[in-house]
Amino acid sequence: MLRRTTWRWIALVLVLTLALSSCQPVQPAAPGDEGMAGEEVVIAVGIEPVSLDAWRSFAGTGGPGFRNAIEQLINRDFTTGEFVPILATSWERLNDTTIRFQLREGVTFHDGSPFNAEAAAASINHTFDADNAFDLLDFLGTMSAEAVDEYTLDISTPEPDPILLGKVEWVGISSAKQLAEDPDAYHTEIVGTGPYMFVEWRKGESITYEANPDWWGLSHPDDARGAQTFQNITVRFLQEDQVRVSAVQAGEVDLAQFITPEQCQLLADDAVASCVSAPSVETIFIRMDTNSPLLSDRRVRLAFQLAIDKEAIVDTILGGAATVASQIVNSSATGHDPSLQPYPYDPDQARELLAAAAVDGVPVDMEITLGARHAVFPRIEEVIQAVASMLTDVGFSVTTTFYDPEGFGQVMLVNIKDVPEDRNFVAIHLHGNEIMDYASSYRFYYSCEGILSVYCNEEADAVWMEALPQTGDEREMTLQELSRIVHEDVAIGYIGHLDLSYGLGGRLEWAPQLDHRVLVKEMTLK
Repeated sequence: MLRRTTWRWIALVLVLTLALSSCQPVQPAAPGDEGMAGEEVVIAVGIEPVSLDAWRSFAGTGGPGFRNAIEQLINRDFTTGEFVPILATSWERLNDTTIRFQLREGVTFHDGSPFNAEAAAASINHTFDADNAFDLLDFLGTMSAEAVDEYTLDISTPEPDPILLGKVEWVGISSAKQLAEDPDAYHTEIVGTGPYMFVEWRKGESITYEANPDWWGLSHPDDARGAQTFQNITVRFLQEDQVRVSAVQAGEVDLAQFITPEQCQLLADDAVASCVSAPSVETIFIRMDTNSPLLSDRRVRLAFQLAIDKEAIVDTILGGAATVASQIVNSSATGHDPSLQPYPYDPDQARELLAAAAVDGVPVDMEITLGARHAVFPRIEEVIQAVASMLTDVGFSVTTTFYDPEGFGQVMLVNIKDVPEDRNFVAIHLHGNEIMDYASSYRFYYSCEGILSVYCNEEADAVWMEALPQTGDEREMTLQELSRIVHEDVAIGYIGHLDLSYGLGGRLEWAPQLDHRVLVKEMTLK
């Protein structure tokens, strides 16, 4: 049987292997990426977007760079936790279901059309149109917008929603003219109001942007919370983290997204480049098809979690850049329960649970497919390999697979009622709770109707529904109760709350915030 010391040795070998591979020659820059001095900032990311739909701007990975072109009504200041004006200048709650926003005047979209309440309403209603079936509708629930006058906008929900402001922060505002005159272009061309305008998407290579000369923030720098330091942005797609680091060291990239702690240390010792790290709202979690003949048994789900040495994964493979997790949100979220403890590492008990399940006829030899998306976080490949070996060690039958973003979406974006019982799929993935409220995470991954949920517990759903209209301490206590219910039922497993690191070229100044969205307007030259 493999013990913790063995896993630490394996992880050390992996670290050394990757450190050596990071010294390999970097792939040459695509044509047009040369000559960065002065006017262009080059950002290397691990994942290429599936499309350029503006609603994807909420995601730092699925919409890389989008928020440089697409703006929101409000943003969150993650230093204070407060919401701050962007395209809206002020807001007030009219009642339990409606917030009224006063909008910024004199703003235009990149296509020259005016930003006003009608345009904002058209964009928001398009995003949440049930016929479009965009994922954001399932993530956030239904909302609708209505123009009251030229610069007054009401946003409403069917039921009382005390965290509506946090949801509005996710919603990008794109051109109503584009939606009306060229709706197909919505998927291939970003048209917003932001400091940078979309130029070109070279599939498999990069997305480029250029400075918006008519950006409203040029005349309101304090309100815009940033400036146009660079004339152009190039977002390059480099899947391997060691390649992104090498590109920073070679001076071909200014910022490399999501690098490993060892690579961070390597850059810290570099004469020119550097590394910046910060805690995040991201949690590495393990989602199991709980309707399969194998994983529908709670004993098996618990055995699955007991088989995984999470401390060894965090300390070695992840280089300490995480905190072992007991739930899908960290302490920044309403509903986080500090009393919950992580599932312990106990392979002997895991074997006993599997044996007891086998006696009762549970098919414990049923093959599990363990999968993840490429480059979703540093060292995902090594994490998958380690978890698979740990599971095999206690008696599970496991195969592993990796997906590109589109393929991963096909296996993840499915509700339990549509999952074949013989699929038996387990995903290791990353969840970010930028809304900072456990109720939204529950909607995604636990609720009986959740678009990402392969779990259903009617008792838990009833508690969740009870919490939705609540506020303050009452909401906190109900959501903590909900968290305890799903923890006891082993609905989902968890590995760690993740810190994230970036490689910086020698000329760039930038500090990541808790949401880790990469906004060029927050970057400056040294």
